[in-house]
Amino acid sequence: MRTAAEHGPAPTTRRAPAVALRNVTKVYPGGVRALDGVSVTVERGTFVAIMGPSGSGKSTLMHCGAGLDTPTGGSVSIDGVAIDGLNETRRTELRRERVGFVFQSYNLVPSLSVADNITLPLRLAGRAPDHDWVRLLVERVGLGGRLGHQPAQLSGGQQQRV
Repeated sequence: MRTAAEHGPAPTTRRAPAVALRNVTKVYPGGVRALDGVSVTVERGTFVAIMGPSGSGKSTLMHCGAGLDTPTGGSVSIDGVAIDGLNETRRTELRRERVGFVFQSYNLVPSLSVADNITLPLRLAGRAPDHDWVRLLVERVGLGGRLGHQPAQLSGGQQQRV
């Protein structure tokens, strides 16, 4: 029988944080410093509220943490994957698989139905959506009768839930 030392370190059940930003800075052209050495770790299964006055860097923090924007300095990891060196295609794939993001302006495609807007990321990834699961989710958020509607036919709150 082999000893534990021969097998290497014991596996851990702790997984990487959902998102980790370390000493992140973001300076926009013209010298606007939106983030200045921000570090934050978001563990799996937690809820985080980011609050502050207009112009304080909340959206920039979220965009950097989701890989939508590139920090000027520092590092960001999503599910243990450092996104700093990833090309845009790989960052897009990582976001599609690991990040859920509700935009202020919702970013729904106006010509698509509610069902098509919800399943678009899956279809772009070449995966077939589970229509029963989509119906269940849509019913759970109170949009059961709206799957065939387009965004312009929904209230702002309904668009946000899509």
